[in-house]
Amino acid sequence: MQASSKLLLAAMAGLALGLSAPTLAHTDETAPVKCWGINSCGQHASCAVKSDDIAAVEKLLGKTDFQASFGKTTTHGCGHHASCGAASGVLNWTQTSESECREAHGILIETEDGQKIARKL
Repeated sequence: MQASSKLLLAAMAGLALGLSAPTLAHTDETAPVKCWGINSCGQHASCAVKSDDIAAVEKLLGKTDFQASFGKTTTHGCGHHASCGAASGVLNWTQTSESECREAHGILIETEDGQKIARKL
């Protein structure tokens, strides 16, 4: 078999593998996301901080770091019930682009298999 034939077969095999592999979701860096832990006071906070959101961030940070950063957090239904944000020890979220959230060292909470999972950007 000639080298060019081997190269062509290798390329075709690579294409076949690429086509059969699961596709990773393309993220739009400008699409709005719920960015947790970067908000200021209530007017910049958004609705609904639930106990499973708090638990996900606490699991990510660990109990000690969570208490140090967000120890005054309580559940609430809407922004006007939110206390001041991260600087005051309260976990909340605000809508930003993913790139803005990353620049601000925010946290995303996603749902996987019915469980909320927090990750730092």
